[in-house]
Amino acid sequence: MQDASFERIVDQYTPLIKSQIHKLNLTTNYSLYEQAGLIALWECMMNYREEKGSFSAYAYLKVRGKLLDERRKEFRTYYHHSLNWSEYEEIFSSPLPVEPHAIDLTSLTNNQRKWVEHVVLEGRSLKSVAAEEGVSVEAVKSWRKSAIIKLRKQSVISLSN
Repeated sequence: MQDASFERIVDQYTPLIKSQIHKLNLTTNYSLYEQAGLIALWECMMNYREEKGSFSAYAYLKVRGKLLDERRKEFRTYYHHSLNWSEYEEIFSSPLPVEPHAIDLTSLTNNQRKWVEHVVLEGRSLKSVAAEEGVSVEAVKSWRKSAIIKLRKQSVISLSN
């Protein structure tokens, strides 16, 4: 297969690349995925061994795998940059413009109540609450997570705004 020209292989396997892009619904950044498919074809051409099976089966697996790898990389990059708890911490670092009596704290545990009172209502940092309570910052974050879930059920807090 290495004696075949890469242009001929590209002409022959471009429909495979396009069909995999379509099947995997990779419509955004189409040219990125098309390029990844072409790179996978090049790698197939360089690494193909006839005794291991047909080139078309090898190309199918390699192209599909490369496209999925690119999609995973794109997701990791997106979520790494978009989901940052420190942004949510900033939301809760200033006092909430809600009267304390408007929030029903009876459904919360003692620790969750401490988080609401100290962080949400008083505007204190997670670190200062953790130091005062003698626990780790991660513990206070856990209180926050559980409290937010319960308060969302009460429709008091919405992080989607």
